[in-house]
Amino acid sequence: MAIFYEAPVSPDDLTVFTRNVPLQQNLVLDRILPDRFIQDNRVDIGTLTKTGRTARFRVFDGPIHVARRDVYQTSSVGLPPLSDSIHMGEYERLQLQFSRTQGTNNAALMNAIYDDATLLTGNVRRRMELARGDVLTDGKFTLAGEGGLYMEADFQVPAGNFVTASTLWSTTATADIIADLNTWVQAYLDLNGFLPGGMILSRSTVQKMVANTKLAQQHGSLLGTASLLTREQVAQSLDSYTLPPIELIYDSSVDVDGTSTRVLPSNKVIFLPPEGQPLGYTAWGVSATALELVNSSESDLSFEDAPGIVGVVEKQGPPYRQYTFVDAVGMPVIENPNYLMVATVA
Repeated sequence: MAIFYEAPVSPDDLTVFTRNVPLQQNLVLDRILPDRFIQDNRVDIGTLTKTGRTARFRVFDGPIHVARRDVYQTSSVGLPPLSDSIHMGEYERLQLQFSRTQGTNNAALMNAIYDDATLLTGNVRRRMELARGDVLTDGKFTLAGEGGLYMEADFQVPAGNFVTASTLWSTTATADIIADLNTWVQAYLDLNGFLPGGMILSRSTVQKMVANTKLAQQHGSLLGTASLLTREQVAQSLDSYTLPPIELIYDSSVDVDGTSTRVLPSNKVIFLPPEGQPLGYTAWGVSATALELVNSSESDLSFEDAPGIVGVVEKQGPPYRQYTFVDAVGMPVIENPNYLMVATVA
């Protein structure tokens, strides 16, 4: 790759632009695994096994109990590159016009580059959203040959945190949603010492809850009358049984090579920790392109500002072609694997 510093938009300006492209409204899993920018291309993953131990009462002048330390393990994982580019056919047509008009069409050239950068930045962010969904579904980040890359980062979510409904909730006549949730929430409490803060589920799962016979009967007994459930009544029932609320109804899909692909499976319920107990983050590191800019006398990008998405115009050839190129390295990371619980309900 040869960065085209003489393009109408400098790499510095294009990088600032890409980092300020508005995020799509349906890409919201960054609320769960928020962006974190690190000045490295690797991330250290630590697993802390916490146990809610207690001190000991003792007789006066008796020996003081010696506590055991929690177990902490670390490993280092390279952040995989995440990039996209597009051939600047429209740009080259405009460049020809620019030459004919002796430099009066510069604004159109710049707009063509910014339009492509907007498209490519959206592609990168949608792919990272899909990666977040992967991690939240099975506690692992997996690449099975994508772009020639094979890797799996297993964040060691306990096997007992992956649970299945006693009767699948699609069997609305007999599934006992409250009993299932009580069992899972108690297991979460026993493991972590606090209740889940909320649940992520799909619209189809909400529909199964609304149509559930036992849930309607239980809600009716609480109010002294039987009723068909609304979403509000489902929420009331969850609150009445001190169960976590529905934090997010999520059904976003992205296009993967022409195929509409759900970010999260529709048959899962994902339990999240309460506010103040972070589950993890999305690491954005320093890409090779960012390092090229940092080390170039033609760029003002500092090493402190290097982490994150960068945008450049590159020139290749012969035959000579120009591309808009957006580059990053990153992946979602689960810091506290005990805080994630995933239930299969349909």
